[in-house]
Amino acid sequence: MGHDVISLLAAGFTAFDLLFLLAASLVAALVMRRWSQLTAAVFIAYTLDVILRFSMEYMSAGEVPANFALDLAFARLDMHALAATLKPFLYFGAIALLFGLKHRYGAR
Repeated sequence: MGHDVISLLAAGFTAFDLLFLLAASLVAALVMRRWSQLTAAVFIAYTLDVILRFSMEYMSAGEVPANFALDLAFARLDMHALAATLKPFLYFGAIALLFGLKHRYGAR
């Protein structure tokens, strides 16, 4: 039988993914000055997430040829495509929430 959507999403996130999502969202929200910068902050945070994930997968391949390691890294990134498509929306929501809290309760 097939898997349900919740288990597929949960399989795509590790503790490192969630901690990085929280840390990158916090930094992005603290750097932002206006609401119009939200899209750029989400794009930068998600880009760093993808680059970090890919480089970690590439480095974990060990002592194999580079072309095989690249294929392996792309295959591992493809395994959790549903979670990868959800991440930009999670970044958008987390950064918007944290910036809203900063904007409302921050020092003036």
